[in-house]
Amino acid sequence: MKWLPTMALVLASAALAQVQAPPGIPHAIDGYLVTRQENNCLECHDSPRDIGKNRKGLPPPAPATHYGKLDSKPQISDVHFNCTSCHARK
Repeated sequence: MKWLPTMALVLASAALAQVQAPPGIPHAIDGYLVTRQENNCLECHDSPRDIGKNRKGLPPPAPATHYGKLDSKPQISDVHFNCTSCHARK
């Protein structure tokens, strides 16, 4: 069967993509507003002072790679404002 090597490549690629994928969203996000001006995700995940800390029982902060500086203060960069473009609902 000629499709077998192709299918194996597809399955291997899917497994690799899952390993490299950003964390999934473990809670409902129906009705969340995500625009450059307002982002409901950031109400809980915008916490630059807690980057790298284990906030037991609290939502994880967005990683340092998602921030830029505006007026010398960390702020979510324009490239990372749309959370669901990379993070999928589990």
